[in-house]
Amino acid sequence: MTITHVLDTVVSSQNGIAPADDPFYYGHRWQAVTDEAGNVDYLEIPLTQDDFLDPQEGDHFVQGTLHEKDVEKIKSIFRRLHRHHPEFTVYSDLKIDWGVKGLKNPAPDVSVIPHVIDPGKPRGQFDVPDEGTRPRFVLEMVSPRFVESDYEKKPNVYERAGVQEYIIIDSNLRDWEDAVAYTLEGYRLHEGRYISIQPDARGWLFSAENQAWIGVTADSDEFFVIDVQRGEKILPDLEQAEVAEQRAEVAEERAIAEAAARQEAEQHVIIERAARQEAERRAIAEATARAETERQMQELLAEITRLRAEKGQ
Repeated sequence: MTITHVLDTVVSSQNGIAPADDPFYYGHRWQAVTDEAGNVDYLEIPLTQDDFLDPQEGDHFVQGTLHEKDVEKIKSIFRRLHRHHPEFTVYSDLKIDWGVKGLKNPAPDVSVIPHVIDPGKPRGQFDVPDEGTRPRFVLEMVSPRFVESDYEKKPNVYERAGVQEYIIIDSNLRDWEDAVAYTLEGYRLHEGRYISIQPDARGWLFSAENQAWIGVTADSDEFFVIDVQRGEKILPDLEQAEVAEQRAEVAEERAIAEAAARQEAEQHVIIERAARQEAERRAIAEATARAETERQMQELLAEITRLRAEKGQ
């Protein structure tokens, strides 16, 4: 890709327009088309940034493997965070229909919704008026090709929709940059308008809705969530499974070592017992030998005494 092509791509993407030589830069959807004869064919339709704000079922957005990995991780973290809070349901990539005319209906990477009547019910989208509740917290992992949507357009959507908190985690990975350096930005609703959530001295953001700290490492190479109530870092399912496996391996190694130590101790006891028994056997044999010697000496002395007596006669 030439520098000119890169600049054209940047300008086009910032304007929400796909580059001329890549109409499917943002993604595609298949649309059924019926001709005059009634034959149905399917056309691949290019998507735009506006489609990202109001996705349809079957839309495929180009977001990259890192974004997919990060979304899976943060979704897993928030589900683990609220596993002991049945009043909260965590959804990912579920379109939210606010029921507000003219307001876009995105599908947040993470949405935390209180008091969902039937959390396990299959849903193609979440209809706020029908459900009688709405997300209180939304988090977006910035997609390299939809930066403007996440930073500029979605805050307005979530603000108007009454979402109490909106958090943005950005890997800062772009089509023209390959360096990962996570940053955070957050908003909290105050009197109907969003105000910035100020980070603490560590650069972390506090989510009052989740009672959790959201932060990035000192090297900006990872993001994390800390549960305030439990005072612990929440691990996603995969890392949790790896930790559990490591702990199981350590426990197994400890059990094997303890069993070996017990076996060695038991062997020492057996050896010591055998040594004591051998010592007792030897002591008995020596005592028996001494007794036999004394008996023989007594008999000899008695014989000598008898012979002397006979001689004296």
